[in-house]
Amino acid sequence: MRREETYKTLTTLIKNPNLIKHHLACEAIMISLCQKLIPNADQETIAKWGIVGLLHDADYELTKNDPGKHTLVLEKKIGKQLEPEVLYAIKAHNYKQTGATPKSKMDWAMYICDELSGLIIASALVHPQKNLSSLDTNFILKRFNEKNFAQGADREQIKTCEKELGIPLADFIGICLSSMQKIAGSLEL
Repeated sequence: MRREETYKTLTTLIKNPNLIKHHLACEAIMISLCQKLIPNADQETIAKWGIVGLLHDADYELTKNDPGKHTLVLEKKIGKQLEPEVLYAIKAHNYKQTGATPKSKMDWAMYICDELSGLIIASALVHPQKNLSSLDTNFILKRFNEKNFAQGADREQIKTCEKELGIPLADFIGICLSSMQKIAGSLEL
C-alpha cells in the first residue's frame, strides 16, 4: 500500500480531524524513529514505518466502544492489502487486547510513540504560545512528571523506549517532538 492510498483509507475510516492529526503525528514520528534506529534504512523500509503510524488507529471510530476489537476490525477490512510486518506492528500497539506482543523495533516504536504523541499535543495546548515550535524537551519532561497532567498518557509505556529501543527518555521525547514540529502546519499547532 502506497502513502496516498494509505491516507485515503485513513480518511475513509476516520472522520474526526483531531484523530487524523494524531495519525499524521505518529506517521512523522515513526519515520524519524526508523531513520534513528536503522541508520541506512531504504525508502521502502521508511515507508513501512510511516504506514504503521498512519494506520495504527484507523479503526478507532469503529471500535471505540469495544477496545478488544481495536486493530482487529482494521485487519478484517484491509489486512490483506498490508504487508504482514506492517499489520503485525499495528496489532502490536494494542497487544494487551490482541495478544500480538511487540517483537521488532517497529512494533515497539509504534506502541511507545502512540502514547507520547498525545502527551506532546497536550503539552502544546497548555503552553502559553499554544504551538509546537515553542516547546522543548524540558517543557515536555516537566509535564511528563506531573501525575495529574494528561493522565491518559501511560508514562510507564513511554518509558519502555529505554529498554526496548535503547533510546533514553529525554532523547526519545526530543525525536518525537522534532518530528511533530516538522509537520506543525498539518497538525494546526
